[in-house]
Amino acid sequence: METSKLILSAAVAVSAILGIGAASAADLPARLPAKAPVYVAPAFSWTGFYIGAHAGYHWGSDRASTAADPVGWTLGGVAAIDAITPGTVHPNGFIGGGQIGFNWQVNSIVWGIEADASWMDGTATRAVTGFALINPADVFTTTAQSRFFGTLRPRVGLAVDRALFYVTGGLAVTNVKFTDSFGSFGNTSVAAISSNTTRVGWTVGGGIEYAFTNNWSAKAEYLYADFGNFTQSIPSCIACAVGSDIPVTHKYTENIGRVGLNYKF
Repeated sequence: METSKLILSAAVAVSAILGIGAASAADLPARLPAKAPVYVAPAFSWTGFYIGAHAGYHWGSDRASTAADPVGWTLGGVAAIDAITPGTVHPNGFIGGGQIGFNWQVNSIVWGIEADASWMDGTATRAVTGFALINPADVFTTTAQSRFFGTLRPRVGLAVDRALFYVTGGLAVTNVKFTDSFGSFGNTSVAAISSNTTRVGWTVGGGIEYAFTNNWSAKAEYLYADFGNFTQSIPSCIACAVGSDIPVTHKYTENIGRVGLNYKF
């Protein structure tokens, strides 16, 4: 009898111990630390101020044409000069400088404004002879030298993740040196004029920009710029009749291809 009571007591004790262990095991998962949330990087945004530098090549075009003063020339001379002098020179060369701007992204559309300034290199000259009705040895010469190019342009683009495809257009400014001369009497009496002029015009173009980090991006773009007409007059040569000046009109345009690097703040 005593033995049976001992066995029963032992069984109850073992059951109690097992029950406690099971309860503790059931509570164990709740006591483990929760897993850390997975980090998701925020989507890239083009919004912000930026500053950068660029370099490339420009293809200038200067079409010069004359309107000789009929007072100091015979009508045949006027016709000969004005007929043979029209032509185009191309002051092409290196272009490089810097830019600053701001972008604002709304969904996948990026609005922005950019200002840039560039130094330009390139000089081109054209000489014309063969004025049969005047003197075949007379010489008309025109030269265009590119010096400066700057723009202030809004731009709008489509952002595809870190790539931005954009179009742009706005104000353009250039500085060009125009030099014109006419050598009369077989090029023995030369009159010339030279003007270092700043011209205001318009520009339009487009490009692509890619952000390879959150702060740095690289771009490639093309711009066309038109600066209208500029006229200056070659004065009468010393040995010429009064009123033998020759107005020369220059129509100047630019084609620009360049690459750049920007840092976004």
